[in-house]
Amino acid sequence: MTPSNTASIDWQELLADLETDNTDHSADILQMRLQQRAKAYAAATETTMVVSEEETYTLLTFRLGTERYALEVRYIRGVRPLANLTRVPGTPVFYRGVVNVRGKIITVLDLQGFFGGGTGEITSRELILTAAAGLDLALLADHIEDVTTLPVSAVKQVEMLYAHGITNDRLVILDIDALFSDDRLIAGGKNG
Repeated sequence: MTPSNTASIDWQELLADLETDNTDHSADILQMRLQQRAKAYAAATETTMVVSEEETYTLLTFRLGTERYALEVRYIRGVRPLANLTRVPGTPVFYRGVVNVRGKIITVLDLQGFFGGGTGEITSRELILTAAAGLDLALLADHIEDVTTLPVSAVKQVEMLYAHGITNDRLVILDIDALFSDDRLIAGGKNG
């Protein structure tokens, strides 16, 4: 039995397409395949870009007292244990002293004191080395927790002077630009 659709096949054209000696035809087929692949790769990239369009924070999380804070990693220059803190007389209570980091003298800032909390004996064990607004400061931390990525949409905007906002699990996302722009951190500034 012969299938009924064999009459519509142009056998001569099919045989011509199958010829391997026809370099022009092979080049056309190769070009067509490359264009198809390029479209497929472009479609995959567009899908990836749509997935990653949501803005995110990449954060270092840490504890200070009973509070949890986070800083954007782009401001962090390093972390290290607190050692060899040298007190400086005549400075505000939130300036806890200075440390020597690879030959550079860095001021140590106590966020609890800066925010108006206790400024008693230092119980923090770690320093977060930061840089922003032309300042290099080391922030005291009781415990550095993790580096994490968090969608901006997960941060609730709140009326806090030095924070982008807070998450549902009470993680305060600090706004280092606002914090380091405070006049109290500049020598000769108000209350500084």
